[in-house]
Amino acid sequence: MVRIMWIPVVFSFLYTGWILWRRHADEFATQPARSVSDPLAGYGTDVRILQFYTTTHEAVSGEKVLVCYGVVNAVAMRLDPPVEKVWPALSRCFNVAPKSTTRYTLTAEGANHKSVSESLEIPVKP
Repeated sequence: MVRIMWIPVVFSFLYTGWILWRRHADEFATQPARSVSDPLAGYGTDVRILQFYTTTHEAVSGEKVLVCYGVVNAVAMRLDPPVEKVWPALSRCFNVAPKSTTRYTLTAEGANHKSVSESLEIPVKP
């Protein structure tokens, strides 16, 4: 007898759930879909270099130094002197090993063919 008693309980729960779903199905159908906000929306449409820095103020000749950059709305990138291939990224780092004091210039070009540049110099001790 106890084994058979759970069957009406299960059907009662299923029926109650179906009734609630039917009552509110129209509300779910008319609500607009939630959109995921664009994390880059605050930067507009112009190309921008968000960051371009090195992790050291001075290097020893031939020592590896970490250089990092971040850009938004770029379609093409260039690094002068070209020691590493660069591409549009919010955050990217790479190593350079200058033998003498070197000025690196990062240039980012946007879809509207406007470009921005930033430079940094890594002084090198002999």
